[in-house]
Amino acid sequence: MDHEQSNLVNMKEQETLAIATNKLTDLTGAKIKNLSAPNGKDLGSDGLIEIQLNNKPETFEVEIKNELRANRFPVSLMYHQAPTMPQLLVSNYIPMPLKQELKSRKINYLEASGNCFIQTRELFIYINDQQVSDIRIPSEGKLWKVAGLKFLFMILRQPELLNTSYRDIAEKAGIALGSIGGLLEELTNEGYLKEGKRNGRKIAFLENQNRLMERWAESYRANMRPKQMIGNFRFLDKHDAQYWQALEKPNFKWGGENAAAILTRYIQPEKYTIYTTENRVKLMRQLKLVPDPAGQVELLQQFWPDDKHQESEDLKATVPPLLVYADLITNFDSRNREAAERIKKNYLD
Repeated sequence: MDHEQSNLVNMKEQETLAIATNKLTDLTGAKIKNLSAPNGKDLGSDGLIEIQLNNKPETFEVEIKNELRANRFPVSLMYHQAPTMPQLLVSNYIPMPLKQELKSRKINYLEASGNCFIQTRELFIYINDQQVSDIRIPSEGKLWKVAGLKFLFMILRQPELLNTSYRDIAEKAGIALGSIGGLLEELTNEGYLKEGKRNGRKIAFLENQNRLMERWAESYRANMRPKQMIGNFRFLDKHDAQYWQALEKPNFKWGGENAAAILTRYIQPEKYTIYTTENRVKLMRQLKLVPDPAGQVELLQQFWPDDKHQESEDLKATVPPLLVYADLITNFDSRNREAAERIKKNYLD
């Protein structure tokens, strides 16, 4: 990065910090100072700020990000072995699942909208009801909502659908025929759909497919997966948890860690993810499941039609690899993320 680019990045970071801290002051009355790094010491961060509330000042080491993605978990300062002061992650926008994860790990964050979780021995501020800041440029329209995510799920798996009829795409994706034109237009406007020629014929093809897959995974986690959730359960018979692969599965498929265990032989699942089209009560009886909000078995509604031409018995037992990747790469367990990368390399690249 040249000097001019570096200055531009620093200016954007400082603007993000100013907007976020000003908003926090408006909401709480806190006095906030932007401090210089002490004596040029390299903290591996973007500077220091002091937050004073109720006459109790606290200095934070700050890292600033434009926008956090669920599958690109921050950040260097969060892994310091022995931080000498509290740390604060500042961003224009943080997806809700990531905010929840940061809070559960007691990692302080501040969003430009003013939403934050800040906890030290002397200070506690938690705000979670502010609208997303206008400086964030969100994905508008329907492409990143449920119908659009179903559409993207199919064309990422079967890009050849782009050169079939709208009716074929709608039937495969399970969405309204009238929505296809608008979704294709949005896909084009966002730079993911291009046109070219093959053997003299005009064809459509995906551009920046890896980036599109990442964004799909993030949006699926934030906007669609909660809607597919049926509930959490536990096995009545602990033996079933140990020998889960022996369970009969004519009407469900393994996702998440279970699918990764089948497809990569890399991990032993600690959580059990099941996608199904079956009636919930019937499946509970079949698998001997008991409702439990803290249970390690999660049931989700299958949202795609079965593929009758799967390549192997392993793939017949699991959800499509793209969904396995999405469930794991947006998880904060390093073991799961490594499994996700193996899924990507073996099945998606």
